[in-house]
Amino acid sequence: MLTAHHPPLLEVAWSIEGMSVAEERKTILDRFFYRDRDIHAIGKACKIPWFDRFDDKFARDRYAYFASEEKTEAIEKIAAASISDQEFVNVLNLMRQKGSLVFYDGIDRFVGEHYFFDSEEGFRAENRQNTVRDDVKSALEELKERGYNFLQAVIDLYERGKWDRAYGGATWADILARVRGLGGGYPSPRDLAILKSYKLYYKTGSRRYPTHTIPEEIIEVAESALKEWKLKHQGA
Repeated sequence: MLTAHHPPLLEVAWSIEGMSVAEERKTILDRFFYRDRDIHAIGKACKIPWFDRFDDKFARDRYAYFASEEKTEAIEKIAAASISDQEFVNVLNLMRQKGSLVFYDGIDRFVGEHYFFDSEEGFRAENRQNTVRDDVKSALEELKERGYNFLQAVIDLYERGKWDRAYGGATWADILARVRGLGGGYPSPRDLAILKSYKLYYKTGSRRYPTHTIPEEIIEVAESALKEWKLKHQGA
């Protein structure tokens, strides 16, 4: 896990809703393609003319990088590119074959409505969110109310805007406070290990500023599965 300067925590609430194609593309690029040279290569492979202006820069300097605002615009250009989903994942898989993937925040999977990735299959233009629903149900079979309280606490903090937009995730103190608010107790190391084994929970952030995350692309379907479980077990 990398140590970095800690940016301000965003405190503005937003609603939980499914990601668009562009939002999923941005999340994938942020999660797996950290190096600016790789972003430039992806933009070129997507045949986006905007990236041509940086050809000389990246050709002559192996340490070349985008300015902050350029990096933001580069990712937005790729996310909005008028290429098909299959063309997009073909480019990503080519970059993967070249060793470009970096699991910077520790999250090694993506399960969106439009795209899927894991280390065995690579990138796919597929919706596999039903597997997330199954994973939530299986985790709660083992953890019962303890698992529900933890996952719901993280989702509640996401919805309330208590979410680190640079690293992803919420602080441990905020999670514990919300778990108590839901009537739960202190999560055990076993609880976290089980949730991590289902790839529903990740410890993210930096050594100095750790955060705890449910990947954003699965939050909507995970919350739906939690609601189904709660209704089924209410009063049980």
